[in-house]
Amino acid sequence: MWFFSKKKKKYLDSIEWLSKNSIHLNEPNKCELSDFEFLRKTLKDKRIIWLGENGHNIREHNIMKSKIIEFLHKEMNFKVLTFESGLVECFSSNYLKEHYTSTELLTNSIYSLWATKENIPLFNLIRESDLNLTGIDINPSSNREVFMKFVHLTEDLLPEKFIKEIEYVESSVFEWYYRMGKYIANRKKVPSEILDNFTIFKKKTSESINDLEVYLNEQSKLYAENQEISFRFKIIIRCLKNRLYFINHFNNNYRTYKKIREVMMKENLEWLCNELYPDEKIIIWAHNLHIFKNYKTFTRFEPLGSIVSEKIKEESYYLGLFMYSGETMTDTGQPYRVSRVPKKSLEDYMHQVQSPTLFTDFLQLDKIPQNEWIFNKTIFLEGGTMQTLFKPREQLDGALFIEDISCPEYLKGNNEDMIATK
Repeated sequence: MWFFSKKKKKYLDSIEWLSKNSIHLNEPNKCELSDFEFLRKTLKDKRIIWLGENGHNIREHNIMKSKIIEFLHKEMNFKVLTFESGLVECFSSNYLKEHYTSTELLTNSIYSLWATKENIPLFNLIRESDLNLTGIDINPSSNREVFMKFVHLTEDLLPEKFIKEIEYVESSVFEWYYRMGKYIANRKKVPSEILDNFTIFKKKTSESINDLEVYLNEQSKLYAENQEISFRFKIIIRCLKNRLYFINHFNNNYRTYKKIREVMMKENLEWLCNELYPDEKIIIWAHNLHIFKNYKTFTRFEPLGSIVSEKIKEESYYLGLFMYSGETMTDTGQPYRVSRVPKKSLEDYMHQVQSPTLFTDFLQLDKIPQNEWIFNKTIFLEGGTMQTLFKPREQLDGALFIEDISCPEYLKGNNEDMIATK
């Protein structure tokens, strides 16, 4: 009896400590910009902020992250927002934002997983301010027209034959993506005849992209003194390289492609941080499982956040978002309820504080008996259902916990066209 009383006291002491050492916030839709003033001190020395989420299809995560981004941009001078979405489409859309409504900017750039009404205010901000939208993924995230619209902004500097070559690459990539994607998405073997034709296409496209890259690099040097034009050429080159990465690897088996995708996102992110925006503060929007900073599975899978350079890690703050109860949906649009959380899981400790939204900074903590769960192996529910072990302090610098969550309101009324990204 004494033993159980001691364990209960330790548990209650941990909850009391957590309550005293966390920031208590209102429900996401009631939070004001001023409520995030605590971030000024927490993030004062950081250039790169990772905003995770424990599931892509969560209305309250979208709302909270959008408000945090607005605060970071308006109050802390963060100028770049990069999504776990196609680099090609996000960059192109950012350059076309004067020609788009906020809704068009959203739907032409990021994955349809986030094409929701609660994300429109964020895209209003992007459209009306100097917050730049980018992407880090090699997967196409919207449609084949958006990149060509961006290319045509520079058509007076490019020979017609090169524009036609880019058009061929872009239309063909999407054609093959959907042609083979129906097999890959269902984990079915692609017929050999289709694979043979795809091999011929890859060879031809690889030669085309390599020729285009040589020409565009030469043009970039010619316009070196014109920063805007040189910048555009660099983006077009990078976009074409991403298309080449994609067609060379997207028909690999699921496990292999999953690893390659993380490496390619890492390369894109380091290019953004070190070459394109070396002096800017950057926000990254991605799933928690992409941002864990010291993670490796038994299959040797390591996420983006774990394989970036040590320099980027030092400049970064990794913030994971979690939830306790409510309903969300899978990436293919099937609704489900969040499972009951286990005792002494991350969600359980944070729920017991009884705050609608709770922020806890892990980075500045010293280990004491009351917070040792943050340093030890602790359960969290991946996606709100799957029990997963991790050491919170090893993988994240902080946690933002939302008590009740719900499904987003999709702009098209459903999410049947979602591209699964995890």
